[in-house]
Amino acid sequence: MWRMAFDIGGTFTDFVLAGVGEAPRFLKVASTPNDPSVAVISGFEKLLTDAGISASSISTVLHATTVATNAIIERKGRPTALVTTAGFRDVLLIGRQKRYETYDLYMDKPPPLVARRNVLEVTERVGPNGEIEEPIDLASLNAMVDSLAESDIESVAVSLLHAYANPTHEHVIKDALQARLPNLLVSLSSTISPKFREYERTSTTVANAYVRPIVADYISQLQSTLSERGVENEMFIMQSAGGLISTAIAIEEPIRIVESGPAAGVLMSALVGTESGEKSIITFDMGGTTAKLGAVDDGIPAITPTFEVDPIRYRPGSGLPINVPAIELLEIGAGGGSIARAEFGVIHIGPESAGADPGPICYGLGGQRATITDANLVLGYLNPDFFNAGAMQLDVHAAKTGVERDIGQPLHLEVDRAAWGIHAAANANMEKAMRIVSVERGRDPRQFSLVAFGGAGPVHAARLAKSIGIPKVIVPFGAGVGSAIGLLRAEPKIDASITRVLEIVPESHSRIADIYLKLKQQADRDLRHL
Repeated sequence: MWRMAFDIGGTFTDFVLAGVGEAPRFLKVASTPNDPSVAVISGFEKLLTDAGISASSISTVLHATTVATNAIIERKGRPTALVTTAGFRDVLLIGRQKRYETYDLYMDKPPPLVARRNVLEVTERVGPNGEIEEPIDLASLNAMVDSLAESDIESVAVSLLHAYANPTHEHVIKDALQARLPNLLVSLSSTISPKFREYERTSTTVANAYVRPIVADYISQLQSTLSERGVENEMFIMQSAGGLISTAIAIEEPIRIVESGPAAGVLMSALVGTESGEKSIITFDMGGTTAKLGAVDDGIPAITPTFEVDPIRYRPGSGLPINVPAIELLEIGAGGGSIARAEFGVIHIGPESAGADPGPICYGLGGQRATITDANLVLGYLNPDFFNAGAMQLDVHAAKTGVERDIGQPLHLEVDRAAWGIHAAANANMEKAMRIVSVERGRDPRQFSLVAFGGAGPVHAARLAKSIGIPKVIVPFGAGVGSAIGLLRAEPKIDASITRVLEIVPESHSRIADIYLKLKQQADRDLRHL
């Protein structure tokens, strides 16, 4: 019995093939951003050939992906609309009163994923306790459906006032849309995020609707491609909260997999820490495009009930709020492929990345701009003859030429000093992020160990640990494919939560029991899809 896990990153796609009684096989292949399945099939077939087995021997396929995250950050989702209660059209634009930069007079809030012209209203009103104060107006309902029928909208989010307390009106709207527009994808806030706080609930539901067509196409195509190669079993996908879900759930609720890839790495770090006798861990995953930091407290990955996508300068309230559980992570644009440039006499790193195509200069694939990987090669931190286990030969001379041209000449530095400047600037960015994950969140770094993984993580780990006061660095076996290893350790997991506002009196215990019973029934329904 064999299990295959793969994690698609911005630069490399990582694979692990594990069999009972067999040594695990690792592989990294260049990602193919235009069609991720190309890299998946390439690595998949190579591992099968090396192991001498057929695709039908694979009992389990596990996958971590950033396709949903990238679609939100890059604003590349499909045309999406929002249906809301009349009078609440601007919930996403208004957001919260709190400013993430108190004294910045020119501060911009994150732009909504849905244009205001695509926010439609329906006359209705549900009270905070679920009472229907105003029945849904059929004329406004039909007008909304007519408007969508004449548009190019592919996916709709429905988020009505207090729908978490009574979802009846949302289901009426869904039925009306599906009766008239059967191919339209509909996401209900009462299903995606049945919690109070209108802005966060609406933002989460809109994000789900925004990425749903892309994720559905991506997963369906990938599953079909694997089936054509002889894989007989369904694929499972890592979710943000650190458990596996079926493709059916991921297609219906893609908001669950927004932080899919990084979450798997934190699970691996927790396991490594436990086996090393360390229960307090800071996780450091540096790949080719980004660096991700997380935490393990008392042997358990830290979970946050909400998180933000694409925050500005790590400021709370500056990103798009997502109201679903997720492993606590902080992501910055500092990966091995992050581009270095000289501006106003200072070295700047990222967030722009050379990615997999063309990649850093030293790859010899057409890259023309100096990156962190080029600097690390010039400094001697990388073996040019054994990069990616010898699968790639790095060009030291080309890296030196690029670093000298982009950094050395503008700043009047010798090539070694220029390379060191790139390395140090990248470390400074990551050190700031590491202080946020540790000190600013109440963790004393002197009491933690650092688990470093990802293709570039171990190169920077020791100096980062020293700068922040972490006494121990752990580089696990298979660090370069750490997130894929974490997938093999993950288990199926379903989260269910809801908001109910109750007065705590002796008679309320029956209502609380009823709420828990309904949550259990919901979880049982989801478990049938696993």
